[in-house]
Amino acid sequence: MSEIDPGLLEERQWALEERRFSSTRIQLTSVTDLGDSVASILEIGPGSGYFSSIMKSLNYSVKTADIKSRTNPDYLGDFREAQIPEKFDLVAAFEMLQHLPYTDLPATLTKLAELSNKYVLISIPSRVHRLELSIEVPAMLAPRRLGLGWLRGKHSFSATWEWPRGKDRAKETWEGREDYWKPHYWEVGRKSFPRSRFLADVESAGLRIIWHKYNPQHTHHLFVLAEKVAS
Repeated sequence: MSEIDPGLLEERQWALEERRFSSTRIQLTSVTDLGDSVASILEIGPGSGYFSSIMKSLNYSVKTADIKSRTNPDYLGDFREAQIPEKFDLVAAFEMLQHLPYTDLPATLTKLAELSNKYVLISIPSRVHRLELSIEVPAMLAPRRLGLGWLRGKHSFSATWEWPRGKDRAKETWEGREDYWKPHYWEVGRKSFPRSRFLADVESAGLRIIWHKYNPQHTHHLFVLAEKVAS
């Protein structure tokens, strides 16, 4: 047996943490819910590899692009410069765009749209506030004879909002780093990057947003599904 890369093992285990893997589930169902309109997928920055490997097992044609060779991508290199001579039904970029300066976002979103025949699916980190209340009503407190049976079980309420927004990330956390692809240059919900700004930039790239939502189990992830606008 070959020696296991400790860093790679930690990355794979980290991605299996319950809240984070709930985002993988959203990635998967967001595609499968589109039915037979999607057969081919390009994933930018495959990370743990769980999405691409599971989609392949479901008989989707999946290719990947990454700056790191250890993920064995079909297209190796900086996505902004990579030459990808084919198109796909869906192009996915999960937790990847924040690793590029925001000034590069418009051109990167346009490239995602150009490589897609139909859809672009994105998730990005968000810094938002969340309030969740949950109560479970036992049967003895909700007798059916009194017409209260509908109260039985678990009931939840949740709300998510941006204000007050956190500070932007300090330049010294990323400026001049050799591993320029690794830090978060920006995150939705911080002072200069409201969700409305990001969604407007998505639509400016020739895409129409179908839906956007936070992962209810992990609101640090904002998902956006968009379709290509006919030119």
